[in-house]
Amino acid sequence: MPNLTDLIHAARRATTPAALLRLQQDIAVSDVLTWLPGAGAAEHVLHAEPTLTLLRVEIPPRTEYPPHDHLIPACIAVLDGRETNTFYRLSGGALSPAGETDTTAGSVQPMDEHVIHSVANHTTTPSTALHLYLGDLFHLSRTIWHPTTHAAAPYSDDLYFSLARTTAPA
Repeated sequence: MPNLTDLIHAARRATTPAALLRLQQDIAVSDVLTWLPGAGAAEHVLHAEPTLTLLRVEIPPRTEYPPHDHLIPACIAVLDGRETNTFYRLSGGALSPAGETDTTAGSVQPMDEHVIHSVANHTTTPSTALHLYLGDLFHLSRTIWHPTTHAAAPYSDDLYFSLARTTAPA
C-alpha cells in the first residue's frame, strides 16, 4: 500500500471486523510510517465517511488517556512504540477494570463495538498507531469516564485530552 488513497480503498473493502483485522495485520508490518500523513499530531484524521474512519494517533511518552467507548468495531495497528490498553466492564452503572494488554509495533489490537478501554504509553518515547473504525466515529453519542472517579460524561475530544494524565515509566 504505497499511499493514503490505496489505504482508504483497501479499508473500504474491509467491511467486517475479521477483514479489518487482516488488513491491519498487513499494515502493522508495512512501511506505512514512511508516507502516512499527520506526524506530530496527537490525533490526525486521515479519512472519515459514514462507514469508515481512519486516524493516525500519536501518544506522548508516559501519557494515559481516560476510559471511553467507540460504539463501532475498531482495529488498532501499532506502528511504532508500545501501547497498553486497559479494558473495563460496565455493570449496574459502575465501571471496573476487566483486563489489560500491551500492543507493540507490528501488532494489532481489535476491539468490538462494546469495548470500553483506556490507552496509555508508559514508555519514554512516543507511540504511533493507525486506527480504523467501521463507521463514522465523529457522529456517535459516545461516553467517556473520568480516570479516577469513573463518572460518565458525553464524549468530546476536548474532554478526552483534558483528562489525560502522566504515568510512571515502564
